[in-house]
Amino acid sequence: MSETRNPQDKSSQEWRDLFHQIGDQIRREAARAVGVGEDADWPTIGKTTDDKARRAAADLAGADEGAGWEEIGRRIEGSTRSQIAQVVGTDEDADWDSIGQTIGARIEGFLKELFGARPKGEPAPPPDDAPDEPFGLD
Repeated sequence: MSETRNPQDKSSQEWRDLFHQIGDQIRREAARAVGVGEDADWPTIGKTTDDKARRAAADLAGADEGAGWEEIGRRIEGSTRSQIAQVVGTDEDADWDSIGQTIGARIEGFLKELFGARPKGEPAPPPDDAPDEPFGLD
């Protein structure tokens, strides 16, 4: 008795082979895109991608090329905090607590000026008299 192959099995194998070829082509293209050899495996491609992203982030943060993600994060946080501190009028090296207190005090002062208690019988000023900028950044 001769064994015949089911045409459906042949079709399934052809599709399987096609998907493997597509997967291999995608892996080769990804390897080329990150600058590793076409025969690189996915872990190598991923590590190379991470290293390149980390080096670029380190450069943007002003850190050494070999800096880790933790150092990069510290630098970005410090730079952001310093810039916000300048905008709200605190010391450049102020911590988040000081920045928050300064913002809170400015908002409270603005609201008191805008809606604060007035002597009895004195009407509230028209909206045109309200300060334009609560932080004095005009």
